[in-house]
Amino acid sequence: DIDYLMHTMLPLEKRLAPPHRDTRTVVLTLAYRSGCWVAQRYAKRHRLPLIVRFDDWWPDIAEVHHPLRKQLEQRFLELHQSADLSVCISEGMLKTLGPHRNARVIFPIPDVKPINSSKCQDSAGEFRVCYTGNMIDYSNMLADLAQLAVKQTDIRIEFRGRPMWSQALIREMTQRQLLHDFASGLAFDDWLGSFHAYLVVMFFDAAHRRRTETCFATKLVDYSRASRPVVIWAPETSAVVQWAKKSGAALCVTDPDAGALLAALAHLKRDKALQLELAARMRRAYETEFSPVRLQQQFLEGLNSVI
Repeated sequence: DIDYLMHTMLPLEKRLAPPHRDTRTVVLTLAYRSGCWVAQRYAKRHRLPLIVRFDDWWPDIAEVHHPLRKQLEQRFLELHQSADLSVCISEGMLKTLGPHRNARVIFPIPDVKPINSSKCQDSAGEFRVCYTGNMIDYSNMLADLAQLAVKQTDIRIEFRGRPMWSQALIREMTQRQLLHDFASGLAFDDWLGSFHAYLVVMFFDAAHRRRTETCFATKLVDYSRASRPVVIWAPETSAVVQWAKKSGAALCVTDPDAGALLAALAHLKRDKALQLELAARMRRAYETEFSPVRLQQQFLEGLNSVI
């Protein structure tokens, strides 16, 4: 509460250096946490164009008490209206924020380098699935999945991150080499390219419905670089499932039961034709609407629209 009030009530923008007179300057901020309120006032103070990117519905994430949450949501919507350019991560985000004179949907921009999936092989008949997304918020869902998956002999799901699981489960998954810590570099790239499919997860809880309807999983865009099947485990109304239903580029499991997800993965393992179809459609998505060059160009066009 104090952090939110401090950034919205204190004139912290006065502490920032003024823009250089000899250069054209815009203010770019992310509508997340508290820095965006300072950026908003800084742009107004110096009469600069304000660009705001909306990736998450922050009012539903912020840990503030209810009276302040209502105020935060109102300020969040006002931030959208005050922006000279509002960059929304999904159609659901733009729709929920409301009409705007200069708003556009731009997906997360993936790496230009494709994921080398040539090392993906059938290891003892296992169908290898990778999850590298948020392991804190989705700890409970992923724990249920992990406890069921370890009993499977034909489906192997590997996780990378630091989940809030019981020590017993963490120990078991680590010993089985199914849970890995954060990594980067060539070793990580080789590991990431060794899977048959990739998993994207979103909340099923009704309390998080607005978040799932507005957020677009960055990992979905990133996984498209592998040209391999992507499986989305999320509610029907989520932005990622709505995209997948329209594009046909991912397999959707809209049942919150982890057993339903494992059954869908087992079916995908047996259906080679479906694997090839999903892989081809995901490759097409990476070459078209998820193309890093195309998305970067869309962002530059938006930038030029305010300059």
